[in-house]
Amino acid sequence: GSFAFVLGFTLVFRCQQAYQRYFASAKSLHTMSSEWLDAVGSLLSFVKVSKKGQREKRQFEAVLVRLFCLLHAVAMEELCSLAEEHFHLLDIEAFAKQDLMALHSNIPGPQKVQVVLVWIKSFIVQGIDSGMLSIPPPILTRVYQEIGAGMAEFHDAQLISMWPFPFPYAQLSLFLTVLHMAVSPLIMVQYTKSVWSACLLTCISVVSVISLNIISLELENPFGEDNNDLPANEVHDHFRDSLLVLADPDNWQVPRLLPSASLDFGHLKVRRDSQRNTIADFLTERDGHDGHDVAFEVNVIEAESFQIEKPEKPERSESVQLRVPVSAVPEQSQNFHLERGLEQQAALLEAFLARQNDILEQQAHVMKCLEATTKARAERAERKVHEADAVPSVFAPPLEQQLCGCSLKRR
Repeated sequence: GSFAFVLGFTLVFRCQQAYQRYFASAKSLHTMSSEWLDAVGSLLSFVKVSKKGQREKRQFEAVLVRLFCLLHAVAMEELCSLAEEHFHLLDIEAFAKQDLMALHSNIPGPQKVQVVLVWIKSFIVQGIDSGMLSIPPPILTRVYQEIGAGMAEFHDAQLISMWPFPFPYAQLSLFLTVLHMAVSPLIMVQYTKSVWSACLLTCISVVSVISLNIISLELENPFGEDNNDLPANEVHDHFRDSLLVLADPDNWQVPRLLPSASLDFGHLKVRRDSQRNTIADFLTERDGHDGHDVAFEVNVIEAESFQIEKPEKPERSESVQLRVPVSAVPEQSQNFHLERGLEQQAALLEAFLARQNDILEQQAHVMKCLEATTKARAERAERKVHEADAVPSVFAPPLEQQLCGCSLKRR
């Protein structure tokens, strides 16, 4: 019993530590790549607003993307202890060979990562000095923080890659596993008299213990080319593809609002459920009708105007105008766009009515408040009049006497 407890505790603890190392390595790789991608995206966005020429900005972006791809490749090479040909770069031939000789010399792997990192920081400082990165310093320092956070995750992954599981503990688990293999047949024979039963129970026990030991061995160091290691090549390819997406000028065009877009928040609440909520449905619907020559214009009621245009006044700007060349559009397409226009008119009318109801409710509330205030003032005035009537006229007799005396003197 004691031997089984020690063996089970040793193997389970080792498997637990091995899984933690595996999960920590995967998290470090993912965080390292995401931090460096965020840094690249920030720098590219800073370059877009630069006052420099287009050629200078394109050259800066090209060098920046290639350097970050080189940094990630060198880092993955160091973590996985693999050769350079395993991690492909982005057009490394664009650099001069004499400038890259520092990486080809007898520099250890971690120092190669530091060299490429120094290149990137120096390149950023040159962009600041030349005016290419004319961004306020508090915002620009965020880029250095993201690069530093990526390097911190690289060092965390490097810690697992460089330092193996403690050798004494690994030898203890191996010794207990071999001892269990030798003792299990003798113990199983004592429990059962059947040869086949003893063989079956021994096989199950031995295979279970060996499996736990092998699993811990596979998970302790997740970097390499084994089937159970982390997909380092796929991670680097994903990073490289992400850099290409960020470097594509077409992806930096911010979506623009159409002239027919509504700026009223109440209109958004009304159309929340009536309109398509997924981009796939919207793009599919637009692609299916792009071939028709249809000019569909809708001028939406603004948030500050609360008037509906009458149908007999087509010259108003709030009217809905449909210009459809009948000869070029089939009847089904015309009906579709007419229904679409009616739906938009109904949605606008519903939003307007909801806004009007809100205004009427507010006005009714204000009127109630005014009535209550007027009533309270009237009650206070009436109360003051009653209080004045209740006070006795102390000064009345002397005043009357004085008036009488004045009248006698005049006579």
